[in-house]
Amino acid sequence: MRRRINAWRRHWPSRGGHLVKSSTILVGGCIIVISVSLGIVLAFRLGFSAQDASFAAGLAALAMILLQTLAARSRERAEFQRGLDEMRRANAQALHEFDALGGQVRGLDELEARIGDLERRLEHGLAAELEGRIGAEIEAAKASMVSEMQVIEALVRQLAESILPLDAAAGAREPEPEEVPEPQPPASPLAHLSDSDVLEMVRRSIEANRVDVYLQPVVTLPQRKARYYEALTRLRGEGGELILPADYLRVAEPAGIMPTIDNLLLFRSVQIVRRLAQRNREIGIFCNISAHALVDPDFFPQFVEFMEHNKELAKAIIFEFPQSTILGSGPLEAESLAELAEYGFRFSMDHVTSLDMNLGELADQGFRFLKVDARLLIDGGQKAGAQIHPADLAHLLERYGMQLIAEKIETEQAVIELLEFDVPLAQGFLFSEPRPVRGDLLGDGAELGQRRAAAG
Repeated sequence: MRRRINAWRRHWPSRGGHLVKSSTILVGGCIIVISVSLGIVLAFRLGFSAQDASFAAGLAALAMILLQTLAARSRERAEFQRGLDEMRRANAQALHEFDALGGQVRGLDELEARIGDLERRLEHGLAAELEGRIGAEIEAAKASMVSEMQVIEALVRQLAESILPLDAAAGAREPEPEEVPEPQPPASPLAHLSDSDVLEMVRRSIEANRVDVYLQPVVTLPQRKARYYEALTRLRGEGGELILPADYLRVAEPAGIMPTIDNLLLFRSVQIVRRLAQRNREIGIFCNISAHALVDPDFFPQFVEFMEHNKELAKAIIFEFPQSTILGSGPLEAESLAELAEYGFRFSMDHVTSLDMNLGELADQGFRFLKVDARLLIDGGQKAGAQIHPADLAHLLERYGMQLIAEKIETEQAVIELLEFDVPLAQGFLFSEPRPVRGDLLGDGAELGQRRAAAG
């Protein structure tokens, strides 16, 4: 507003002077013309002498000049009055705006006071809420730790119970002193050990938490982008030597230890997914689970409780079962699967030897993935009793909300042939061999295992 007043003050004098100058020239010319015309009329028409006509013309000119001066002064006064009125209005508006600005300043002071009061109340409220959340998180962490301890205790107890009968059987099968076994070429680093020694080594590895987790990617086709991972276990001996499943399966399976190892793998997989979730990384892990765990009256309730505490990871944990386990399952296994599916967990079937199955029933049970040997698909599925051509299998599974995974892929030629079948997912050494998981992803489990080993 002040800028408008100053601009008006700057432009008004120049505008008034310009108008006065123009009107003065015009009126002066008109006065001269009229006076001369009047003198000529008086002298030539009315018979006035030249002196009288000139005098009369001069008086007329003087009168007109006087009238013009009075009119100009009147116009100037009116213009000045209009400018003065405009200045008064501008001043009044400026005062009004100033009063409004003062009201805004007072409003800002009040707002600042309200904000200060709100900050104080918010600080106290956040402190109370934070204290409550911390307490709730501590209680949840305690419950999770208790659940994890129960799972590990059940695993160790299951291991011990499975070893005792085998120790007796192994002692009964030891050869007489005079019997000399026929020498055999060593098939593995543990081939020279007796069954009881291998079993004892496996037991010590589990109790000392020398169980490494390896991950092998499941990639999308044709992009070959890692979408899921399958978790696998590798044991380590006391000297750090790597013990592959081929080295201990011959004694672990008859002794019933494989379910224990599979369950420990599940426990580690949950830890991996939980830590990756804390880092805002989305990942899905296929985790094998034994049929024995589904019907174990001591282990399964604790296992379900453990998974209930981790049900927010249901989209990331996929339980995997061999086809033979599902086909040979009974009501107890079905009830256990239904209980896990109730928490949102999904299932996968691997080691498929027959493609003649009820896909609708599998989908109702919660199965969302089907792993099939790539060679079985490429060969046309005749050996698996397929009712449809493998090229249509992926689309058929999609109708039931399931995905096909071609596994054991080792050549580029196999990938080319599978692309013709629209296989969405693939797994095999061609894409990557199983690789060990970094230790920081198993920090909690490693520390817990070390404490248990030291206590034992």
